[in-house]
Amino acid sequence: MGFPFPRHAGCGLALGLLLGAALAPPPAAGTPPVRPDAVVEFLGGDERVLARLIVEIAATPEEQARGLMERHLPDHRHGMLFVFDRARPLTFWMRNTPTPLDIVFIDERLRILNIAAYTVPFSERLYPSEGPARYAVEARAGFAERYGIRPGQRIRWNRLR
Repeated sequence: MGFPFPRHAGCGLALGLLLGAALAPPPAAGTPPVRPDAVVEFLGGDERVLARLIVEIAATPEEQARGLMERHLPDHRHGMLFVFDRARPLTFWMRNTPTPLDIVFIDERLRILNIAAYTVPFSERLYPSEGPARYAVEARAGFAERYGIRPGQRIRWNRLR
């Protein structure tokens, strides 16, 4: 993920987040694709677990601006969880992000709002949430299709440390 920002953000906020992302150091060579901060489980209508992801949590504005820029997700077992302080319309893009992703937008009740599937690497195309989102999960493209993840389903997540 290149960069999440509120849909109605002013230029100052967007510029500030862009500059923060540009100044953040790139991940060191040989580092894992994600830091194992938490596990996200995607639940079917009967509450059974459809899929699990080991995720790095992006909770600060700097972590959220950096996202998965200049990093690869090698498989469907790893991803990133964006945790925002409140639910609001979100928009992501793929600037400087080499791996095609599925971006799952989730409301504050942990229900999936919508999925931006098979995003285009390195593009500045905008991928919006369909309503106020408190969370977003990024996984390798095809994750949602592979595991039958759809809007209306729920997630749960737990920190590993």
